[in-house]
Amino acid sequence: MTVKYGVGLLGAGWVAGEYVKVFDDHPLTEVIGIYNRTPGKAARLLQTHGVDGVEYATLDDFFADDRIQIVVSCTHPQVRAAHCVRAAQTGRHIVIEKPVGLSRRDTAAIREAVSRSGVKTVTSFVLRWNPQFVTVRQLIDDGVLGELIYGEADYWHPARRAQPGSPYMRKDVVGSAFLSGGCHAVDMLRYLGGEVSEVAAFAAPPKRVHAFEFEPVVVASLRFANGAVGKLSALLDGDTPYRFNCRLFGTNGAIQNNEVYSSANYPGAHDYWRFPTITPNSGDVTHHPFAAEIEHFVDCIENGVESHASIDDSYKSMAICFAIDESVAKGGQPTPVLYD
Repeated sequence: MTVKYGVGLLGAGWVAGEYVKVFDDHPLTEVIGIYNRTPGKAARLLQTHGVDGVEYATLDDFFADDRIQIVVSCTHPQVRAAHCVRAAQTGRHIVIEKPVGLSRRDTAAIREAVSRSGVKTVTSFVLRWNPQFVTVRQLIDDGVLGELIYGEADYWHPARRAQPGSPYMRKDVVGSAFLSGGCHAVDMLRYLGGEVSEVAAFAAPPKRVHAFEFEPVVVASLRFANGAVGKLSALLDGDTPYRFNCRLFGTNGAIQNNEVYSSANYPGAHDYWRFPTITPNSGDVTHHPFAAEIEHFVDCIENGVESHASIDDSYKSMAICFAIDESVAKGGQPTPVLYD
């Protein structure tokens, strides 16, 4: 008989339904239940997906259930650190939604608790499992890019955040434009291009939707550890559909989104050629590759290895976000990225 890992979710919001579906479908996991601070919301989510699970009345009830071996943190990020630390201290593996935390202190607390406990983690920087970027990663590993010269990534996602009353406009809930969603661009550029050593960033106030409690448009110049330079942007206020761009230029070639050019590797090509794939063209969570992420994570647990998106790795992407916010606060002053 196959032994399944019991999964408990913290939060029953927009993204939680995707985790319920993925874990319910995985042959080695089963959803035990959900805790949400609003009574009845967890039960409705479970019922929607036909899952016979528990709605926990309190957080203590959730953590008292020994059947839960994997905790999924999909609450708003201002409470994530306390929940993830408790999960690690009670020996649960953890799926951590982004952003990991709203401060270096919170992110470091999770990292330290996980290090002490030895549990496995994965952070849901889900674009790492998007087919376009799986292909780009392989192209880079095959030497098509070479050494990075310049790299940039953009997270442009105004639509959902324009809704009145959205928590994604509140500074105490999501922190900043880069912590809210721009961290996806940060993580992807770092994952593909390498470590960033210094940033200088500027921000602009809202001009269309004035309910933001933080500046929703931010651009940052970067210096990579290898001497390359680059750019990151986050746009949460603007009249545009969702767009996610990632462009990399290296000594052997260039990759722009799902287009590639390399005179060394493809000597007959006179221009970029496009590879057909699933692109990151939607901010809707139903479009995100959670199934591939969780397949990877369960394999890591089963084989006793670390995820390539573990808390130790995602801590570094968050460090870039914090450096960007600090540079904005200092009027664009160059700011080092502090990885430790």
